Amino acid sequence: MAITFKELWPNARRGLQYQDGAECPDVIGTPFWIECKVGKRTNIKAALRQAIEASNGEKPVLIVTKDDREPVIVTMLLGDFCALHK
Repeated sequence: MAITFKELWPNARRGLQYQDGAECPDVIGTPFWIECKVGKRTNIKAALRQAIEASNGEKPVLIVTKDDREPVIVTMLLGDFCALHK
């Protein structure tokens, strides 16, 4: 997924996921806290809650989900979306 964002932000790359509990987004080098979920039926709301909690308000949260045989969906809070246009 990080490769998709690299076209918009050249420094975008996969975040390092640690097993020690340290939180880091799935894609780093963007102005967003990006979490990516892939599966049979992804739970967008759970992913959004997880990302908001993990981000500690550092950056606007962007959720990228891909259900099996479905297009990719991007989800974010309305307030974060509206702030992009200020």
